[in-house]
Amino acid sequence: MVNLSAKHQLTTTELQLLEHATNLVPYLQKFAPQIDEERHIPDEVIQKVSDAGLFKLGTLKKYGGYEVSIRAMVEIISEVAKGNGSVGWVVQIINGNNYNVSLSLPGETLDSIFSQEEEIRFCSVLAARKAVVKKVEGGYLVEEGFWGFGSGSKHATHAFINLLDVKSMQQSKSTGMMLAVVPMHEVTIVDDWYTMSLKGSASNSLEIKNVFIPEKYVITQDLSHVSTLPAELEGIDRYKPYTQVTTAITTGISAVLGLARGAIEYFAEKAPNKGITMTTHTSQAEVGHIQYKVGLAAMKVESAHLHISRAIDHLEHHVQNGERFTLKEFAQIQTDITYASMLCWEAVDMLMAESGGGVIADSNRLSQIFRDIRGGANHALTTASTGLELYGRVLMGLPPQHVMTLSAAAFFKTNELSELKL
Repeated sequence: MVNLSAKHQLTTTELQLLEHATNLVPYLQKFAPQIDEERHIPDEVIQKVSDAGLFKLGTLKKYGGYEVSIRAMVEIISEVAKGNGSVGWVVQIINGNNYNVSLSLPGETLDSIFSQEEEIRFCSVLAARKAVVKKVEGGYLVEEGFWGFGSGSKHATHAFINLLDVKSMQQSKSTGMMLAVVPMHEVTIVDDWYTMSLKGSASNSLEIKNVFIPEKYVITQDLSHVSTLPAELEGIDRYKPYTQVTTAITTGISAVLGLARGAIEYFAEKAPNKGITMTTHTSQAEVGHIQYKVGLAAMKVESAHLHISRAIDHLEHHVQNGERFTLKEFAQIQTDITYASMLCWEAVDMLMAESGGGVIADSNRLSQIFRDIRGGANHALTTASTGLELYGRVLMGLPPQHVMTLSAAAFFKTNELSELKL
């Protein structure tokens, strides 16, 4: 069971969803070899996850979802990832994207999307490798577009994509995005996800050619020019000014945390009956340095959880009280998430080193966790080096290098960024 203080207890509904996720863990573990071998999640597993309500965590209540808290989303999805990293990643991505879409699009547009009978699931790519887009009457024509790493695309109903490619954004030095909703039947999924990690996430590239997108399904998101404070908004809309940092929490760290938790449990379960080759030790659990390593690994994962909780606490405090962030506070949230990711990876890496030669087998559960968490920790939103560089720069009075930080300048307490030499 997760370690939550009384102050941060989940609601009855959220606890039920957490229990559903916990009950799925043994079921998901059985499918691990098949998921990696086939490089996608079987339909029956997707259906099982759907029946448990776990694709509706980030969907608004008025559309039949659960609209759980950010904290609950992290805890529930991390539990799914204990069962299987790829499934946890896809559940994380779809829920995070559904939440992001709800914060980004106008109510009328959301009504037209979520009024459909099918369960709505969004995949998303926020940087195009190539995008040739023309403004035409009534909307936009995507003559040609290519987006990499479309996690969850095989199980999505819609894609939420940036119509600006990386090159044009870099040339214009813009932190804004032109985001569009495209039904998946108009998107070609390119089968190019051949990886060592998160194989079943099927994070394939997406391709679009000669597709018209009505204007109401396209928005420009540039938080650097927005001045509305959360106190002036109501309900979930209070999170709109912080869409990007909310996305960093809901689509980045949950699966990584769950994988690390799963590694600790698996190693502790196997250690009593596993010896150490070329020694007289018949039980790893009785060996001092193994005890030390398990204790240290567990503390790293628990410390990661504390950093994630601090990030959520800080975000919630500022949102609920309508307060602006200081540059340091905002950078700290981002760094908490990336540092937590690094701690989780280090914990799994330590346990791998004490697992003997047999751990390199593809069929070994710890081996799969090791591969999956390495990919998850390399995600742009969870890369420790990027977050630690950001925090170090801010502490030393240098301008941030992180695009997300730069785009949130309008919500800082003072004009801190303008005072720094960018």
